Amino acid sequence: MALAIMSRFDSIISPSVAAIQASFPRTDPSTVESVVSIGSSAAIVSALLFGHLLTRMSFRTAGCISCLCVALGGLMPLFVHSSVGQLLLFALVVGFGVGIATTVLPSLSARFFRGKRLAALMGLVLAVQDGSSMLVLALGGVLAKGGWLHNYWLYFLALPALVLVIFMVPGVGAVEEDSQAVGSEASSSQKGVQCWWATLSCILIGFLSIFLVAVLYNKLAVYIAKYSLGGTSAAGVALMFNTGSSVVIGLSINGIKRVCRQWTIPFAFLLMALGALLFLTTRSFPIVCLSAFLIGSGSAINMATCPFLLSNLTPDRRYPLVMGVFSATTSLGFTASTWAFKTFSKMFGLDPVTGSFIGMLIIALLAAVMLSLVRFQSCVESRFIKR
Repeated sequence: MALAIMSRFDSIISPSVAAIQASFPRTDPSTVESVVSIGSSAAIVSALLFGHLLTRMSFRTAGCISCLCVALGGLMPLFVHSSVGQLLLFALVVGFGVGIATTVLPSLSARFFRGKRLAALMGLVLAVQDGSSMLVLALGGVLAKGGWLHNYWLYFLALPALVLVIFMVPGVGAVEEDSQAVGSEASSSQKGVQCWWATLSCILIGFLSIFLVAVLYNKLAVYIAKYSLGGTSAAGVALMFNTGSSVVIGLSINGIKRVCRQWTIPFAFLLMALGALLFLTTRSFPIVCLSAFLIGSGSAINMATCPFLLSNLTPDRRYPLVMGVFSATTSLGFTASTWAFKTFSKMFGLDPVTGSFIGMLIIALLAAVMLSLVRFQSCVESRFIKR
């Protein structure tokens, strides 16, 4: 749970972006905004790297490296902060540590749990990640009132997390003892050959989920201002509904799966499509909050379901690497979203805000229809899920 909280620390400085810009007025605003977003680039690298290293490294060692990177990158600005370039460098160090944490979490869970217990645990981790993110961002906003440097004091929370990792995370690797692994080598090899297509599909679903939900983070404030739906804090309130949906979904994921069964993933994309449709057809702030909740719920369902499916699709020895690729791909989806929807809107002569939500609607509907027609989830669960 400590690692889950820390895995959202790459965005902890969001409330201070405007204050940092005021302190460095000659710096391009988009460069200052990169203090929040540049960490995802480092997370892509560390997720891929530690996805490979976790086959040889213990969870405790990887967790300690993650905590140290987050603490170092987050606390150094308290002492060195004379330029935005320095803040960007430290943000990269934080992002590197966060990428390790997001790779360790599902691998650590899958190492000791199976079936419904694993699904419930992954849902709980998701709830803690986004629930704590809401609280930490709110606390960061309070601290930032006394100066943007005060926001960085929150990174001291990485030090108690380090202590917990040292004493509570097992000093074992992602793969069970060789004596147990040898007996399942043939079946693991056969499973790996049979389900590569399903593994790639789950990674693509994760990419699309973050790719689509990123529209809210990129366009929601502009949307609210464009249609005069609220003040400067309205976007933050609406994004809380988006983040809060992950808490609700994470705690109830097994119940949702019992109701939706093999249609869980298509249903998630339909929720995102409905949210985009409401953005396009209504102009009411309560509906904006509802739409943000629906889009966040769809993304959260997929982000709780795909790692669970991948744990059954992938041989134990390769699961950390696959989750490293999954984590890196979702980070790439968040980064690529702005440019992709900007290009889409420009190509069809659409307003950037309207074009982004139209693109979300089209992609979400296509994903829901295609996954339903090929019965993707039904095929995967009937052939590979460990009961």
